[in-house]
Amino acid sequence: MKKTPSFAMSLSLKKKSKPAETGKIAVGMSSVKKPHRPALGGDTARKDDRTSIKIVANVDVGFGNHLYIRGDGCGLSWEKGAKMTHIGDTHWEWECQCKANKMCFEFKTLINDQIWSTGDNYVAIGKRNEVFPVF
Repeated sequence: MKKTPSFAMSLSLKKKSKPAETGKIAVGMSSVKKPHRPALGGDTARKDDRTSIKIVANVDVGFGNHLYIRGDGCGLSWEKGAKMTHIGDTHWEWECQCKANKMCFEFKTLINDQIWSTGDNYVAIGKRNEVFPVF
């Protein structure tokens, strides 16, 4: 008959460890905590419900002039324009945070919030929209 080493027997007599805390409550183990999940408020939108939308316009509006944007979504209005940021020679940019289900909207660009670009309204679809307005 084969002898079992004493250290092997001592290993088999050790207590088994507690189950990992996974958010499930094991029978007889009321001390296991569930992970913390913040409660959602009624009208409060979660950050992950918003998406960044960027409109980039490629146009030369002349020295001293600014490009504006008007529209019907993402905080824009058809009555008063939002000033776009000049990011390069002929590049203008406007960025906002929109609800994920409101990412599609119409807009148009204006010089100095007075001179409308020609043609139909642009439609923003997706996170980045590049346009080439003509005045």
